[in-house]
Amino acid sequence: MTELPDDELRKTTVLAFSAYNAMETTKRRHFDYLNLLEAKRKKFNLEATSKERDLLASLLADHNLAVTGFKAQAEHLKRTAPDAHLRLFQYIGCLNEVFDDLETASKSSH
Repeated sequence: MTELPDDELRKTTVLAFSAYNAMETTKRRHFDYLNLLEAKRKKFNLEATSKERDLLASLLADHNLAVTGFKAQAEHLKRTAPDAHLRLFQYIGCLNEVFDDLETASKSSH
């Protein structure tokens, strides 16, 4: 298992990790809404309204901006604190692995 962040790492990586969390949130929000519209289409044979398409596009724009922000923060961290950058990405990898496993287990139990 990856070494968990200590207070010093958290202080050093707070901007990059916050940007990562924003990126994850906007991604989830976009995909959840996309899935909702897709379910509506499949279940009720209703296409997304103009307002719904506009909201979906806005959610994607939010996510694209969050991705850009995360990339910038990660690059800055890599230049200024390479060890912290590496440890942060190891931690993010650990989180993704754990939560991917939870999601897979949840889907297989239904």
